[in-house]
Amino acid sequence: MNWPDFRNHLVETFSTLFSSVTLSTVLASIAIAVIAGPFGTFETMSLVTRITYWGIAIFSGLLVAYFCRATMATVCGMRHPILFDLGAGVMASVFLTPLIWGLRAWMDPVLGPEQLHLPSIAFNTLVIAWGIFILRRQIGLEKPSGYWRRETGEDLPKPRLHRRLSALDGGEIIHLSANDHFVEVATDRGVETLRLRLGDAVDEMDPIKGLWTHRSHWVALSAVVGVEQVGANKTFVILRNGDRVPVSRKYRPRLTAAGLLE
Repeated sequence: MNWPDFRNHLVETFSTLFSSVTLSTVLASIAIAVIAGPFGTFETMSLVTRITYWGIAIFSGLLVAYFCRATMATVCGMRHPILFDLGAGVMASVFLTPLIWGLRAWMDPVLGPEQLHLPSIAFNTLVIAWGIFILRRQIGLEKPSGYWRRETGEDLPKPRLHRRLSALDGGEIIHLSANDHFVEVATDRGVETLRLRLGDAVDEMDPIKGLWTHRSHWVALSAVVGVEQVGANKTFVILRNGDRVPVSRKYRPRLTAAGLLE
């Protein structure tokens, strides 16, 4: 396994852990599970016990799913969606099955360990995990958004700046940064340096939507996965390749207008 890539994918994935969308989804899932009481928990657990049980189970499942996503992104990349989702679902089931079995055996006042069947728990966990990964891809939270239609270079808009790239031809440009009289072009395949002014490079990114975050940095909106606040005055945009791009005070209003900052 490529450990630097794994670290980058972990940073990318976990950067959304405490986002409003993630937290609201987790809370809604816990509320539905507590009210519905699936898998017999409504009959065997009190309300307080169900809240505790499903809170631990769902949040633990989220952490495991994030870890599995980062692992599969490192092992097979994003260009094999079927293998990616199959592998992530199986990994999640392997990790979560003993956890759920132990949690249920500990917290359920009626069912004992001998009444909890590991194969049944594993099957249910696998089906749920696959369902979640498939749903994420179908609604566009994973790329490519689908299994049978591969996004090719002809499907994606190509800015004029692509013509200047050599070794990284075909890669999606996600970040431009100034370095003296050069521009470092970061793509999903690596980084290439061009002798060009940053302003001219940004002009050649049309029709890709992006933002200046600093006088020396421009990012593609589609590459932003989160925002990190360090102290009172430092803000960074987190990109899906793990890069942390600084945000200067001058450009904060643009990020606010784009919905990246509150």
